[in-house]
Amino acid sequence: MKHLQKKHLQVFAPALFPMLVTIQPRGIEAGASALDDLTAGLQDYIDPVTTVIYIIAIILGLVGAFRVYVSWQQGKDNVMQSAAGWFGSCLFLLIANTVLRAMFI
Repeated sequence: MKHLQKKHLQVFAPALFPMLVTIQPRGIEAGASALDDLTAGLQDYIDPVTTVIYIIAIILGLVGAFRVYVSWQQGKDNVMQSAAGWFGSCLFLLIANTVLRAMFI
């Protein structure tokens, strides 16, 4: 069995050697520059993404306010729970947006 493994190694080693030579690590500088490029690319998208999140929060707030008002006018029992849910969802979007900006800027 060991003879077969040695024979396979002798046959495939010359074919694999050039590939193994090209897969050498480039050092920590290459990784650092790749992370810098990625961060710079993400920073280009932060402003449009935060604007979209603000627009979604505004729409969500308006829809929530309208639904809470309609529920209140109809005399439903769970108006405060509904208002808290809508307010919480808008607050979550605003906090998530702030955290997103703080992480990438």
